[in-house]
Amino acid sequence: MTNTDLEIKVIERFVVKTKRDRYLTFIKNTKTRDKFLKELSHFKDLRQDLFEELKSDERKKIKEKLNRLRNIKDCYLISENSKLDSNRLDIETALNEIIGHGMGTLIVFGDAEIVYYEGEGPSDRYISK
Repeated sequence: MTNTDLEIKVIERFVVKTKRDRYLTFIKNTKTRDKFLKELSHFKDLRQDLFEELKSDERKKIKEKLNRLRNIKDCYLISENSKLDSNRLDIETALNEIIGHGMGTLIVFGDAEIVYYEGEGPSDRYISK
């Protein structure tokens, strides 16, 4: 699976229907992909029925979810931080780089079985159910 395929899967599964086509169009073209990334700092288009808000101890809750899946050693980042965007990182490094840094980011674990979102604000952190 290519990075674009994984991003398409994330958008099709986790983004509200009314915005899916728009974001899919953005990510399929390298010239417009930045438009999607700029939305991530204040992303309000996640399907809230598929996410729960994390108010504290994000690392612990993410790791608890990952323990249920087993064999996931790394993750894929979709981030407004250009140094991290489109990279695969080991889980510890990704969490250290993302949590608390206030950059709009989606961390995709596995084949989009679990997705963590962190926005700009401290109360803007969600994990898929």
